[in-house]
Amino acid sequence: MTTTTITYAELAKRLNAMKLFNKAPYLDEELYDKIENGSLWENENNEDDDTLKEIYQFYLITPSDAEYLKSVTDELIFYSDILDEYVWGITHFGTPWDSVDVEINENN
Repeated sequence: MTTTTITYAELAKRLNAMKLFNKAPYLDEELYDKIENGSLWENENNEDDDTLKEIYQFYLITPSDAEYLKSVTDELIFYSDILDEYVWGITHFGTPWDSVDVEINENN
């Protein structure tokens, strides 16, 4: 497996569809309990650091996009039973996506 660094803009272009939906955690109050990928903790290896990551934007994504993100990234992916949708939680704010890097794991 090869790790490659791309921008969030490039990653978003690889997805079939995504729709900004910041109301997701308000409509599904248990959304944070339904994490399927990634870690909600800033430093998951440090028992003394129990700081939750801040999620600034929520995007509805297709099931195939959720599977893709789960297979190549450690991005925060949730499934909402109430919305019957997958949700991608974005943890950076105020920076254009073409300026933010993300590591992906791709098979050769």
